[in-house]
Amino acid sequence: MFGGWLVVAVFVAGTDAGSLLHEGGADYVWRAAGDLGALYLPLAVSPSSPCGRAMGEMATALESNEISAMWAKHMIDSWGKTTDGQYFFNPFNGFYDECVTAASPGGRIKGKHCRIYTRVTTSTREGESTVPDTDPAAEYLAFLRRHVGKPDPALLGSLAREPRMGVMPLAVPFGNVQYDTCMPDVCTKEELQNSLLQAFLPHGVFPSVVVCSVQDERVEFTDGDVGFMSLVSFLLGLVVCSSVVDIYLHYTDSQHLAKGVLRYLLVFSAYTNLAKILQVNPKASPGNITCLHAMRTLSMVWVIWCHQQMTPLINMANIITFIMSFKNILGQAIMNGYPSVDTFFFLSGLLVTYSLLRQSKRTNTFNLPLFYVHRFMRLVPPIGLTVGLYATVMRFVVTGPIQSVWSSFFYPTCQQYWWRDVFFLDNFYFDSAVCVGQAWYLGADMQLYLVAPLIILPLYFTKSFGKAWLFLVTALSAIVPAAIIYHYDLPPTYVNNPLVMPEKTDGYTNKIYPMPWTRASPWLAGVWLGYIFYKQGNTKYKMNALTVCVGWTVATITGLLVVFGMFSYNRVVVPMPYEVMTQVVYGGGHRLAWGAVLAWVVFACHNGYGGVVNGFLSHPVWQPVSRLTYTTYLLALPVQYIIHCNTSQGGAYYFSHLNMLISTVGAVVVTLPLALLLSLLAESPVVGLERILLRPNHNTPRPAPPSKGEAAPPPPANPDGDSAEAGTTITTTTTTTTTNGVGFSNPVFTVEEVTKAS
Repeated sequence: MFGGWLVVAVFVAGTDAGSLLHEGGADYVWRAAGDLGALYLPLAVSPSSPCGRAMGEMATALESNEISAMWAKHMIDSWGKTTDGQYFFNPFNGFYDECVTAASPGGRIKGKHCRIYTRVTTSTREGESTVPDTDPAAEYLAFLRRHVGKPDPALLGSLAREPRMGVMPLAVPFGNVQYDTCMPDVCTKEELQNSLLQAFLPHGVFPSVVVCSVQDERVEFTDGDVGFMSLVSFLLGLVVCSSVVDIYLHYTDSQHLAKGVLRYLLVFSAYTNLAKILQVNPKASPGNITCLHAMRTLSMVWVIWCHQQMTPLINMANIITFIMSFKNILGQAIMNGYPSVDTFFFLSGLLVTYSLLRQSKRTNTFNLPLFYVHRFMRLVPPIGLTVGLYATVMRFVVTGPIQSVWSSFFYPTCQQYWWRDVFFLDNFYFDSAVCVGQAWYLGADMQLYLVAPLIILPLYFTKSFGKAWLFLVTALSAIVPAAIIYHYDLPPTYVNNPLVMPEKTDGYTNKIYPMPWTRASPWLAGVWLGYIFYKQGNTKYKMNALTVCVGWTVATITGLLVVFGMFSYNRVVVPMPYEVMTQVVYGGGHRLAWGAVLAWVVFACHNGYGGVVNGFLSHPVWQPVSRLTYTTYLLALPVQYIIHCNTSQGGAYYFSHLNMLISTVGAVVVTLPLALLLSLLAESPVVGLERILLRPNHNTPRPAPPSKGEAAPPPPANPDGDSAEAGTTITTTTTTTTTNGVGFSNPVFTVEEVTKAS
């Protein structure tokens, strides 16, 4: 469609035409570039309009050999033209930086980068072309199905030769071709759109100018921007002031002052809270479930790794290579990486059960309002700040040719639907626009938390009925998703296979994937283990060698089947047809099976039968990162989008497993400091305030100030160990506590040491 000779065509013009350039404006550019120029510039504008005059100057500069005229040649050079790898769906990306930095002498004319998508149209009775109502992906899928059963490795590559298919619609959401252009900044998006319509429609193609951007666009702050920046500035000020006061109290003999009004300020102290977050306890007490730290951290990295595969899809140079990687069985750890989220549900159920039963034993009562207030206080501030970031100033740090994804979707969606995330209802709106997409888990976990007393308390007050009730609920947690899958003929899990009917994939996404009643199985497996640990106390179960061997063998095989069991179905080339037994058994039981596997691993490691597995999972190096998993979960995905947007200025992303690994490591490294900051601003202080306001009699002595030249000792362990009831990923009880009653307990993704009641 576009040739590399485009630049040559624009440069070629009569030597005597220079005097007509300014008068001819767009007309001259048309003559110089031919019909091809109409695909990149708004040539249909009036020559006397600001845009027409700017293109006249652009044409003059193209005829000049002066260095000062290079700005126009840079603009043309930055256009997206035919590239190599078209059969692998390499998009026609231009060079963003070259476009937006191009400027005429004095800066009167600057480059404006625009991204264009095209779609094949249909003809009406009147002979006009209209955009088809159906998604072109449907035609693409129909073509794929005609080839099912033919083991041809070149199947997908041949699709590029289909004249009506073009670039794979699954990767380019707006149509058949994507390309970039660069035009003078005085030309508007609407002028380019109208001009392209005149050039494309006669050929049965509908163009859409998605976004145009220039360098150093004027920043206009909204009231929301100002409000969010003021709030963050206020919190930062509190953190700085409280840290200064805290350091003063530590290095002077003024500990008595911390018991007065100052204790409300000291909960914001980064000096104390940072020490708790980064604290490493090399020796674990007998009651601590030490393997949870690594389990939570590794699950978080697994989630980030899976998200990283999808982040660059809209700008990927070799989508065919990416899709063909599905054929590798090891790739199923990515394509079927959904058990990583089920691990969070399991840990949540384990921790809330253990905490609730232990509290009930200690007090023989249950305070329902406090149970819910405690949860909301700990989870809402971090996600509230995250949503505020999405809905306000984050748009200023997302730049480049694909920033339209943020400006046209995330930004307006968060402004309108922020309440879905803050009130943990995101998962019920999974079929429509959502702000913090990964927050669906928080919603599902919160809804399970709301019904937790109905499931857990009978285990304490009416033991026989409680266990029978828990068994029934656990069975229903597998039967319900299996029944829904069978009734609607859905795939057994979310399958990354374009041969699956779109309505089937959407049905699974909306009816199964985010709903609490279909995701409860691993959570209930955690409830069972929490009850076992509660009954066990500080004693250790004894198992013979045969039991240990069988347990680890069955758990290993089951875990591998859960992760890799969809290999035959989760492929693009020669997929197997779904069978009813596969749909029902895997669809209804695989999450419960995964929860059972995790329960065995934690149980065996905690009772001394973990061997090298326990040595790895219980190593203290996991502790600091595990305390940041909640805020990491909230921030990782936006960080991944920001990194990809800001590193895609000059071309498409090239997929390889090594590149994905490097990108994932980069996302983790960038996210962790931001997660630490969010924790210091909105998580750790709330834990301290909660202790002061809701548990005024719960005081812990402040650690003694360090002697000169020595590091401050870690805060003493809390014998009552408050539990971080789970929300999202891993909630775990906290035994670290506090200074001046300022406790640190990561509610959802955090696993502090779980201290068992003796």
